[in-house]
Parts: sequence; structure tokens; C-alpha cells
Amino acid sequence: SFQSVGSAQLSIPETPPQRHSSLENRGVPPIDNQSTITTETAVSVHASLGRTPSLRSISTYRQHQQQMIEQQRHALRELEVEKIHYVKENQRMEEQLVKMQEKIRQRTEDMKTLKNNYQLHLQSMRCSDDDPESIANRLRDLRATIKELANELLPYAEPKQTTEKLSTLWLNLGETIGRLGNPYLSLERIQLLTEKFMMDVLVQNLNTNHFPGLSCHQEFLEIQDWFDQHDSSSFFATRLRQEVALLIVNNKTNGEDIEKRWKKSAERHWYHLYRGLQKSYPKSFLAHPDKEDDQEHIQKQQEYSQKLRDVVEKAMNLGSAIKGQEVCITAMDVKEGVQQFDPLIMEDEDGQTSGIIALCISPPFVVKLTDRYEPLVKGRVLCFPNQDTVDDK
Repeated sequence: SFQSVGSAQLSIPETPPQRHSSLENRGVPPIDNQSTITTETAVSVHASLGRTPSLRSISTYRQHQQQMIEQQRHALRELEVEKIHYVKENQRMEEQLVKMQEKIRQRTEDMKTLKNNYQLHLQSMRCSDDDPESIANRLRDLRATIKELANELLPYAEPKQTTEKLSTLWLNLGETIGRLGNPYLSLERIQLLTEKFMMDVLVQNLNTNHFPGLSCHQEFLEIQDWFDQHDSSSFFATRLRQEVALLIVNNKTNGEDIEKRWKKSAERHWYHLYRGLQKSYPKSFLAHPDKEDDQEHIQKQQEYSQKLRDVVEKAMNLGSAIKGQEVCITAMDVKEGVQQFDPLIMEDEDGQTSGIIALCISPPFVVKLTDRYEPLVKGRVLCFPNQDTVDDK
């Protein structure tokens, strides 16, 4: 009988059992060494056949791994080449960026130089160092000075007499002033009317067609009209205005004819202001003192008189600066009692947003362009409210 098969070896007993003989009698060959070898060989072959698929799988797996490794190495080599390319490209672009930045910097400097040269060129044609922005500031300063001067006189105002006297300073505003006061103007309205009077006198110096120091106003208007008809660009009319303004500024202190006319114009405006205020405020220090030796009264009078002279001089100098600009800066004409309030260029003293303009305290100043006006300093107005607003109230 077989004792073990796991080791692929057969154990044969020394004395075979008697059944073997019966097997031999049946034609079955006996188990001997040859059959043992044959059995071992069969078992070995069977074991070899069982291991063959596993070895092939290992070989295939190794080949696959080797192919993947080669592919990855190839990909790494390509990435390395690509990296080198991008490093060079990045370096090239950085160099190009540096060059472009340098070019931009240089062009910025060139543009700055051109602008500076252009501004120097413009300033060389002006009679002052002002530009529209600084002129706007000077206009606001002029209005503030006028307000201070009017405020100094307000304590001496007498509602009835001052209202009546102020009304006589304009030929066309008697009815309007009467509607604003019931029966007389309040102190706030009296101050506004006083400011309006002073600005109406001084604004003449800010007119681009008025040249204090010269007597050629009419001739200038004729030449300007001719340029307007024959020069659509307004270049020659502007240059003429600038040159005339520059001529006045350069010669107003040389003791010659221009200076004499300049001082005469300043004296005329001062006198107009002084007499109008003196008439409207008869109880103020502007009136003649009751006593000839009233030094305090005389000192106040002289100080205020000098302030009026200073504000006239300030307005005249500002007018020269306006005329010396390459753009046309002008005070807009406001039709009182007719024109509607325009919030783009006006501010109402009572904060109204609509209505018909009753009084123009200070006109709007605008920059005149080819086809439009750009507001520079808004005007100060006092409006009658619309009828709808009155009904609502």
C-alpha cells in the first residue's frame, strides 16, 4: 500500500502482500523501480506544468514594468527639455519686459518734458502764472472779500432808508426789490444786495473786452468781430487778447500813459463803490464825521476806504490774468426776473432748486469752449419760487 504521496515518492514494502499475485494473475504488471521512476517523473512533470504559467506572468510583468520605466524616463527627458526651453523663454521675456519698462519710463519722461515745455510755452504768452484752477480760487477769494466788506457795514443798516437807497442803484430792479421786502428788506437781504452792488461794479474789470489802462476798447471789439467772422479757430482773436493783456501788465507801473490810465480806471471804480455805499449807509463811518476831530471815525473811514481800493486793485489784476489765458473765461449774463434757475451753474442763497432768478448776487464764471460752456465757479443767485412751490406752501 502507498504510505505518502505529498513528497511525490512511493514507499514499497519489502514483502508485498499476497494480493499482488492475484493482480499479476489478472494481467496487471507489478510495481517495481521502473514504475516508481515513471510515477516520480509524472509527478515532477505535473509540478513543472503547474509552475509554467506563474513564470510567464512574472516575465510579462517585468517587461511591462520595464516599458513603463522607459516611458517615464522618456517623459522626464522631454520635460527636462521643455523646462530648459521655458527657462530660456522666461529669461527672454524678462529681458523683453525690462526693455519695455525702460521704454515706457523713457516715453513717460519724454511726455512729461513735452507737457512741461508746453506749459512753459503757454505761460510765456500769459501775463501771469495763473491757470483756470487758480483763477477759480481767486474768484472765490474776491467774493469772500466782498462779503466781508458788506458785513462790516451791516450793523449800520437802517431797513427803511438802506432799502430805499440800495434800490436806486439799479434802474430795473425796483419792483423786484419791493417783492423781496415786506415792506423793507431784512438784514440778510440787505447784505446780499450790498454784495451784488459791489460785484456789479467790479465785474466790469473781469470782462474779456475791457482793458483798464487802454482807450482802445471799441477798436478791439471791431478787430475781434472781424476775427470771429474770418477765423473759425479763434486762434488770432485769443492771441490778440493775450498780447494786449501782457502789454498792460508790463507797462502799468512804468509811469507812462498806460499806468496813468490804469490808476484812473481804479480810481473811478473806487469812487463808484464808495459813493454808492456811503449813500446807502448814511449812518455808517463812511459818512462825514459830525466833528472834524473825530479821529476814531476818520480812522475807520480811511481803513475801509483803503480796503475798497485794495479790492478794486485785486479785481483789476484778476481781470488781466483772465484775459491772459489761452481759454476764454467769462462771466455769464444773467437775465434777472426772466431767466430760470440752472443748478449746473448757479447756487440759490435760500437753497431753492427751481424758480425764476430775482437777483444775481455774483454771476457764474464759465470757460467758453467751441460748442459749449464748462462751469468754473457757480454763480450766487436769489430766486423767486415757482408758483407750484408757492401753492404747496
